[in-house]
Amino acid sequence: MSLRSVVEKIYLDNTNYSYPSQAVNQASSLNALSADLYTDSKRFIYELLQNADDSSFDNRGVKVWIKIFEKCLVVAHSGKPFSSRDVQGICNVNNGTKKSDLTKTGYKGIGFKSVFGQSENVTIFSNKEYFRFDSSYPFEWKWEDEKCEWEKENDREFQFPWQIIPIYTETEAIDVTINHFLESIDANVATIIQMKNEKETTQAVLNLSQNLNMFLFLKNISEINFDVIELVKIEINRDQKDRITLKNCNSSKSDWLTRTISLTVPEEVKIALQDERNIPEKLLNTDSIEVTLAAKIGNDGINRISEQETLLYSYLPTDERKYSLPVLVNTSFLTTANRESLHADSKWNQWLFKSIAIEIFNWISRLVITEYSFQAYHLIPKEIRYDDLGNKFNEGIKEALERIPFIVTREGKLAKIEDTIVDFTYLSEKKFIGEEPIKKFIHKEIHNEHGHAKQFVENTPFSFEFRRLGSSCFESWILGLS
Repeated sequence: MSLRSVVEKIYLDNTNYSYPSQAVNQASSLNALSADLYTDSKRFIYELLQNADDSSFDNRGVKVWIKIFEKCLVVAHSGKPFSSRDVQGICNVNNGTKKSDLTKTGYKGIGFKSVFGQSENVTIFSNKEYFRFDSSYPFEWKWEDEKCEWEKENDREFQFPWQIIPIYTETEAIDVTINHFLESIDANVATIIQMKNEKETTQAVLNLSQNLNMFLFLKNISEINFDVIELVKIEINRDQKDRITLKNCNSSKSDWLTRTISLTVPEEVKIALQDERNIPEKLLNTDSIEVTLAAKIGNDGINRISEQETLLYSYLPTDERKYSLPVLVNTSFLTTANRESLHADSKWNQWLFKSIAIEIFNWISRLVITEYSFQAYHLIPKEIRYDDLGNKFNEGIKEALERIPFIVTREGKLAKIEDTIVDFTYLSEKKFIGEEPIKKFIHKEIHNEHGHAKQFVENTPFSFEFRRLGSSCFESWILGLS
């Protein structure tokens, strides 16, 4: 079936209401959804980027172009053109093409509706054809009573739910410069948004073009070209295993070391999810989920991210900045409908937070025996004193400390924190004293049957951190004798 046939069929289906009130009720719901859920002026751009990222085919990297033409913002990409199912998906609510596909980042079926919070005239270009959603379109009144009589009797203005009614649009009706632009870049898909607030939207796009980290966890986009006030080209390089480089060709570069883990969903979490509302189908039925951790790489190796960089991702960034973590985290968090925040009371998110803490320590234990060595200890997380998610994260830290060997001993082996000794005096390294007398002394003082099994760690800038986490400290015993 051709795109035109699909669009015209959906047009007929989505204007075929038995009563005017049905159309108005649907329209009111969509108006509220578009305006109220998406308060962030850049959120709709995230949603369009996500759609582009999910459009990859034949393992090809997807290129994206974002350009402003006077009052129109154009977001175009080189991914797959719209199928008939894709058109049906964006003309429905909660019936998208990704809601049961774990390989896709979207799942709520409402992401595209965020565009209508910023525009009342949105045109889709796909495979050299156009259709649009237009609030000012003169939809035909189809009922016996006159429209003005119905509005007077019901004390409300009639409106069709234009956000789900596609209107096939001839190429001649499209701005010539926009059509030429799409031809010149050989785009397969584009969204043309007539901006309601030009200044706000332009500033949002400009800010996005300067923030490299926003694009870190996209799976398939390899290049994003911004043309706002100046040309900005962002390249996303994933050629190296477990390494992502983001480059703004005008100025900056950002390097990240990554680790992706497949977590098996525990049976008790699956059972708990049955009692939660609005759990997406793809999460409710999955047996495993991927979590990706990203550590920042600077000129001196691994760096702990700053509080300003702390952000949680569900492939594209949420607005959650209150959870201070040493790495960036990306996974299928259960978010609010607008994807701006996490549900703190969700058993799914609580399980993820506990797992993330454990996996950070697992990653440290791997990194310390690589060329990164002691730099890995920059990633040691601190407890979060905030809410139920923080409490679960802290539980994960406690469990990790009890069972994960991540401290490098003088013998070059890994030990759990409770089995280590930090010697601030360096006396254990002196031949006239050595390690054994100090081990025996500590064993006696702490009444630990396994005190003899404790191993000395190399003195590093992280010795005080090890002591905080539970390592025995020889300096304190000496001070206690004086």
